[in-house]
Amino acid sequence: MAIRHDTRRRFEQWAKNPDCEANTISAVAGVDMQKVATAEGLESSMGQSPFALARGVTFERRLFEDRAARLYEALAEANLLPADSSGFVDFRMRMNGGPMKDLDSAVEATRRLLVEVAEEGVGCLEKVPNLAAAATLTVPGQPVMLPEGKVAIDALLLRPSQTDDLVELVIGEVKTYPFRAGNTESDDLATSRAQAGVYLHALRLVVDELDLGDRLVLSSMGFLVLTKAGRNDPAILPAEDLEFQARRAARGFERLRQAAIRLDPFDPEKEDGAIDAVRNGSVSYRPSCLAFCDRAPGCRHRAEEAGDGAILGDDVKRFLGNVPLPRAIELLHGAEPGGEAEVDLQLRMRSVTTQESA
Repeated sequence: MAIRHDTRRRFEQWAKNPDCEANTISAVAGVDMQKVATAEGLESSMGQSPFALARGVTFERRLFEDRAARLYEALAEANLLPADSSGFVDFRMRMNGGPMKDLDSAVEATRRLLVEVAEEGVGCLEKVPNLAAAATLTVPGQPVMLPEGKVAIDALLLRPSQTDDLVELVIGEVKTYPFRAGNTESDDLATSRAQAGVYLHALRLVVDELDLGDRLVLSSMGFLVLTKAGRNDPAILPAEDLEFQARRAARGFERLRQAAIRLDPFDPEKEDGAIDAVRNGSVSYRPSCLAFCDRAPGCRHRAEEAGDGAILGDDVKRFLGNVPLPRAIELLHGAEPGGEAEVDLQLRMRSVTTQESA
């Protein structure tokens, strides 16, 4: 999905540094930071390895081929679907191996499926699929995400609810991260849960918009589809609690909406104007920017010139506040403080050095 339509990707980008106005503008307008960096004469250093991308495409295609036979087997073994479950509907784009010609077609087909299972209840599961790939939603109520944002849920299960005669929807996130039991990378798992949480929040918004909230059960427990170590076969993590991440997404969307309202107006349809808006936005550098933003090297260079404590890490930045590093060093060596902030910083630095020497 192109970045301008990928709400999840834009939200996660913003969440990595919400204090940076330039990052906020990029997320709101869907402006790729690589294009901004190119306009500033910087060489792009981000982006995934082409080998990793190729492996991801191969894994997903194998996962959903033969009407998702491999995935069905793994889901049944994980007790996520009844053994007699069947049926597969594919909302992926043609470029990704699916039948949909465009995103709007996928959105409309997904909406029809949700309405059908809500209106007919659990009895319809005999004729509708129990598994959907890339169920695509237009996120309602987010006019600041320009153009309108969309999310595509990697895998969506439709199964009987355990409490009543309704259909339960369960969200799954597909990744090529290798599953190593208790040694799986915690950052990889956290990223996967965060993305699935965005999908759950978006699905809740869509179900409410369609007034189907009392006829569908949306499970807060999702699942992750990883790969078995050294193989492109699925490994299922079946009981992932997404509630915290869904609430995080709800809070984040509102914060992003409020931040976008405060931005100076610009025309997001004019790429040059949107790129200029990002370039003219104020920046708030932090070391984590180096892992996701193409402009980070330039921002770090400017932070070094300004003596910004952020270049030594977030903890140093919080400790120094707005006092530049050169001035902090002067205060450490006994310079007369020039205000309450410098008095406070000097006292705290002296307290630290006293404790270390004790």
